[in-house]
Amino acid sequence: MMNRRNQGIALAVMGAVAFQASAFATSSPKAKNLKAKQQSREAEFVAGDVIVKLNGQKGLQAARAQLLSTLESKAGLKVKSARSFQTDETLTKIVLADASETDRAIAALQADPSVQYAERNVIYRRLDAGVPNDADFSKLWGLQNVGQADSAGQVGTPGADIDVVKVWQTGKTGSKNILVAVIDTGVSLTHADLKDNLYTNPGEIAGNEVDDDGNGFVDDVHGWNFFNNTSNANDDNDHGTHCAGTIGGTGNNGQGVAGVNWTVSLLPVKFLSGSGSGTLEAAVESINYAAKMGAQIMSNSWGCASQTCNTQALGDAIKAAGEKGILFVAAAGNDGQNNDSAPNFPSNYPYPNVLAVAATDNRDVLAAFSNYGKNKVHVAAPGVKIYSTVKSGGYDSFSGTSMATPHVAGIAALMMSVDSSLDYAEVKRRLILTSTPVAGLKKKVTAQGRVNAYNAVMNIETPREVPPAEGDWQDVTFSAESEHPYLKNQDLTWTATVPNAKFVRVFFEQVDVEDKFDVVRVESATGEVVDEITGKVDNYKSEYVQGETAVIRLKSDFSVERWGFKATKVQAVY
Repeated sequence: MMNRRNQGIALAVMGAVAFQASAFATSSPKAKNLKAKQQSREAEFVAGDVIVKLNGQKGLQAARAQLLSTLESKAGLKVKSARSFQTDETLTKIVLADASETDRAIAALQADPSVQYAERNVIYRRLDAGVPNDADFSKLWGLQNVGQADSAGQVGTPGADIDVVKVWQTGKTGSKNILVAVIDTGVSLTHADLKDNLYTNPGEIAGNEVDDDGNGFVDDVHGWNFFNNTSNANDDNDHGTHCAGTIGGTGNNGQGVAGVNWTVSLLPVKFLSGSGSGTLEAAVESINYAAKMGAQIMSNSWGCASQTCNTQALGDAIKAAGEKGILFVAAAGNDGQNNDSAPNFPSNYPYPNVLAVAATDNRDVLAAFSNYGKNKVHVAAPGVKIYSTVKSGGYDSFSGTSMATPHVAGIAALMMSVDSSLDYAEVKRRLILTSTPVAGLKKKVTAQGRVNAYNAVMNIETPREVPPAEGDWQDVTFSAESEHPYLKNQDLTWTATVPNAKFVRVFFEQVDVEDKFDVVRVESATGEVVDEITGKVDNYKSEYVQGETAVIRLKSDFSVERWGFKATKVQAVY
C-alpha cells in the first residue's frame, strides 16, 4: 500500500534476475504468434470422445456392437465406454482409452456403412461478454479498463488493463488445483468474496489440537500465523486481504469484486503484524511452510530498501522454493527508485524463480511511487487505486506495487490452471514476452510493457522494439528550460519538431525536480508518455519518440520548488 509522502506499510519489493535478450529469442516470432492466434480460434473438444450417428432406426443394438467391432477388431483401438443418447438412440458417445487415437477412430468409423457420421465431442461456451455479475466489477479498472475514472477521479485509457476478460470468455476462470500462498498480513477467513477460495488442509481436523497430518503445525486448517505462531492466519491489517481479493476474489457470485481467478486456492501465510512489519525469521518460516504445503506460486507484497536486507537466510529460502518449482512473485517497491542501481529485497535476489513487479496507473503510466529497473524489474501491472477486499468484509482502494503484484500472481495461477504442465520458468518467460508494449515502460521494466493475461495464456508474443543503433543518432539544435526554480502547481510543455525524422529523443543537461512528486516527461505528439524523469540526473538521453515531434512536459505539485530542467539539444534518426 502506498500513500503520498507516507509509505505507511512499505510492503513492496523490487527487481530480480537480469535477463539477457538472447535468452528469450525465438526463431520465428511472427510465425509463432500467427499459429497461436489461429489456435485461439479453434474449437475445444472433450479428449477421447467421439459422437457417432447411426443410419436408420432398425437394428440399433447390433449396429452399436458393430461399431465396437470396427474400432477394436479392425482398427485395433480400445474402447473405454459406449453409451447411446437418452433422447436419441441413433446417437452414441464412444470414449476411447487412448485420447490420442481420436482422429484414427473417426476415420475408421466413417468408413463403416452403418455410420452416418462420426465427429469429436465439441465444447461450446456462452456467447456473453465474459464479464462477471459482481456488483463492483466496474470499479476494477485493472481487469477491464473502459475509460472509467479511478477512485481519485482520474479518467483511464481504455484497454490499459491486464486483458483478462478475453480469457474468461473462453471459459477459463481458474482452478482449485492451483495453490497460491499469500505471504502477508493474513487473509480474512470470513469475507464473503474470499471464503469459498480459501485453502482447506484436507489432512487436518479443525480444533482438535492435534497435528493430524504430521507436518509440524497443529490445526493449520487455513494456513499459519508466523507472527504469533498460531493457526489463526486471519488478517488484522487489510493488506493481505486486499492482495488475496485481486488474485482470487470469487467471481460471478453477484457481489463485490472478482479476482483474476474466479476459482483458486488461497493459502494465508501471515508473518506481518497488524502494523505491517515482520521479521526475517518469520519470513523464512513462511516461505518454507508455503513450500511444504505445495504452493505453486507465492505472492509477496513486502520488502526492504536496504542492502542490509540482502540476507543469506531469506535468499536461501527463496532459492529452495525455486528448486521445488515455485514461482516467487515480488513487488518492486514504493521508493520511486531504479532497482538496477539501488536494490531492494527480496525481489533483487538473483534466482530464476523471482519475478519482480512494478506498478502502473489507469493510463498505462508508471506510478510515481513505483520502483523500476530495465534489468531487475521484470514486468509492470496495475497498482494505482486498485479496488479489492478488506478485512471488515467490505472493499477499498489501495495503491502500491503491493497491489500490482497480486495481478501478476493471479495471471500466473490462471496460466497454470489452463496448462498444468507449465513450470515457473515458462510462466515467467511468457509474462515478460507477451506483455503489451507501452512506450513509457521501455526503459523501466524488462518486458517493455504491461502484463497481458490473454497473451500469456495463449502464448502470443508481442513485438520487441529494437532501438536505433547509437551511431544513427544525429544532433539537432534545440534548447528548452524551466524557470529556476520552477513554480508550484505547474503543467507546462515545450515542443521539439524535427521534420522527416523517424525517431526523436531529448538530451537533458540537467534535471532537478522533487523526487517522486514532480516530474519531467517526454511525450509523443499525441500525448503518449515515453519517458518520465524525477529527482536529479545529469546528461540524460531520454527514451525516443516515434515520429518527428517530441514534447517535454513539466508537472509540479503544491509543494517544494526545485531548480527544474535544462535541455540543450535533441537527437534524431532519419
